[in-house]
Amino acid sequence: MAAVDPYSPCPCGSGQKFKWCCNKVEAHAERAQRLFASGQPEAAIKALDEGLRKDPGNAWLLTRKALIQVRQNQPEAARQSLDLVLEKNPKHVGALILKTRLALETEGPVAGVAQFQRTLSATTPENRKGLAGLARVVGVVLGEHGLYAAALKHLALVPMLLSGQDDETGSSVRLIERSASVTPWQKNPYTPSPPPGGLDSPARERFNEALSWAEQGLWSVAASAFELLAAEVVEAERNLGLCRLWLANDAGGVEALRRYITRVGATTEAVDLEALCQEIAPLGPDDLVAHVQLIWPLRDREGLLQALRADTTVHEDGRAPIDPGDDNAPEVDQFALLDRPMLDRTEGLRPEEVPKVVGRVLVGQEIVALEIYDDGRRDGLVGRFATLAGAAITPTQPRSKGFEKVARMTLALSWDWRLPKGVDPEEVVRLDREQGALLIRETWPKTPMPFLGGRTPLQAAGDGDAVVPLRAAVSRLERTREPWRDLVDFAALRATLGLEPEPAIDPETVDIGRLHLARLALVPVERLDDDRLAALYTRARRAMITDVLERAARAMVDRPAAQSRAGVDPSAVHSDLVMLTARRGETAEAFTWIRRGRQADPASRRAANAPMWDMLEVRLRAQTEEPGTWVPELAVILERHGENPEANQMIMLNLMEMGLINVAPNPDRPDDILVDARALQMLLTEYGPKVTTAAGRLGVSATRGGIWTPGSETGGGGIWTPGSGAGGSSAGGEKPKLIIPGG
Repeated sequence: MAAVDPYSPCPCGSGQKFKWCCNKVEAHAERAQRLFASGQPEAAIKALDEGLRKDPGNAWLLTRKALIQVRQNQPEAARQSLDLVLEKNPKHVGALILKTRLALETEGPVAGVAQFQRTLSATTPENRKGLAGLARVVGVVLGEHGLYAAALKHLALVPMLLSGQDDETGSSVRLIERSASVTPWQKNPYTPSPPPGGLDSPARERFNEALSWAEQGLWSVAASAFELLAAEVVEAERNLGLCRLWLANDAGGVEALRRYITRVGATTEAVDLEALCQEIAPLGPDDLVAHVQLIWPLRDREGLLQALRADTTVHEDGRAPIDPGDDNAPEVDQFALLDRPMLDRTEGLRPEEVPKVVGRVLVGQEIVALEIYDDGRRDGLVGRFATLAGAAITPTQPRSKGFEKVARMTLALSWDWRLPKGVDPEEVVRLDREQGALLIRETWPKTPMPFLGGRTPLQAAGDGDAVVPLRAAVSRLERTREPWRDLVDFAALRATLGLEPEPAIDPETVDIGRLHLARLALVPVERLDDDRLAALYTRARRAMITDVLERAARAMVDRPAAQSRAGVDPSAVHSDLVMLTARRGETAEAFTWIRRGRQADPASRRAANAPMWDMLEVRLRAQTEEPGTWVPELAVILERHGENPEANQMIMLNLMEMGLINVAPNPDRPDDILVDARALQMLLTEYGPKVTTAAGRLGVSATRGGIWTPGSETGGGGIWTPGSGAGGSSAGGEKPKLIIPGG
């Protein structure tokens, strides 16, 4: 009996029925699969080659061969096998998809995007639905490599190709949009410009054709078309830049967008695009600083250690591997070279008097290394160390070892210092904030910037030809999440650079949905009508622009009508305020928002929302209190909601976020998930209530069979532990889905 239905689509991906396509080579394919499954990949390839001798160029056999070659880490051989398929049928979807995955895994995201474009172009519109999964994979890989604009655009293709929403893709989009490390400029949704008025008919037709390609995701073809129009149509220059951005060609995108910016002048859109360019533009050689180790043979190790410990401008940091990235690197004694002597007091400190690290000395058994950044101070530091070491090192030219280079601008605006022992933690926070603000006020304006052609902001302001990049740079500083932001007088900084404040937003006419994410902070929240306020809250929440979200949420609390008309759950608004205030360490206010949130819940929702508020309280207390005070309350919550599947699902997610429960796939059972609740059980055993609950169990037993799990009908029995009866099988006799090791 045939393993493949003769009238099913052929597994080679040709789109034809199996009976009229690869039926004749089925035996070779089956034999190869059995050999590969039994751990004989070479024999499997030989079986496929036998079939290929009978049917050269057979797509099924070649794609199977390519898959085996990929798993055997033979990417070039796999590529050659796929090329043979595509020589015969350039539109073979299976080979195109596999070649795209191969490019992503072996050549990187840029090559993967280029191959995806070829795959999309070669596939007819009616067959592109089958590429939705591939678009998702490309988008996820782009996100992992920090190419966020391209990632979001590829992920946006998925629902378009499927003609509907996709939960998995939606999760990937939210992961990027809600990430604090992704700036508003990189996650803002950019759309191509429409054709301008006044275009002649042929040019308008070409422009609209390019727009159509861009809307289909054919950005490579669209970019070529816009490039031909760009000399005469400024909007085409902008669209060219966006298409290149979506192709993960950051350098090309920046080049086109900056041409557009030059042509349109100092508009708000030009400032926002320039800010994006500053974030993604590749750095040139002059913008990077080498990080090096200079290594000498040791003559007198003990003498060198004694000299280092006696120097007041050297701080002993302890022992650590000489190369943190090498697991086999030997441990060395580490010392920090400082720019001034260590302080001998712990109060009344000012950032400018705290000693900063200018280099590190790593003392091994036979060698010593001086680790520095080659930012113009190399000769001085080498001379300083040689004088300090004296006869303890061999007077020869040191051997050099390089590390990854760092951005010159980043180095200038960062610090590593050594505070005296015993400084109060709150003082450390204060000093860090003040040091950051000090660098922005005094160092940043005098630091050469790549986006200013190597000039400093002060120099560029004096030249008067860099208004847009300076506005963009200051806007980026104003939108930073760094704790020093509130200590910087940005109005004074703008005045120093001759810049006006950014244009005000009219609350009566603003289109919140179209406003650039980076400009949401300029919206006068209190003057918005209910509809615009709800739109601002929703958009800020989706993009996790926390300062805007907090202002909007505070305003929403006082406008129940705005919440009701927009369909916003009051619990969401109040819980947002809980998390935002708690993140700043304002615990008392966070507890107040929990209380107000409970009160704001409508009667119909109070029972359902109670577990959420309970867990928020526990999480807040866990941040500031000892386990003995909050773990008993956690045990009570587990007991109280033990029979509520929905509540248990929410509680389990909270416990995972707190690190008290860990989840991982079961390597021995693909359909199972391992749940490790040992940290939770340890806390409950140590600190939980030692009394019998109303259910007749000890409070610490609330974790036994009382947490909802996928597939369970009630709160109990969802977590299975080896040797236990609960959760061992469902009514249908299925295997358990969750296993706790050591439970």
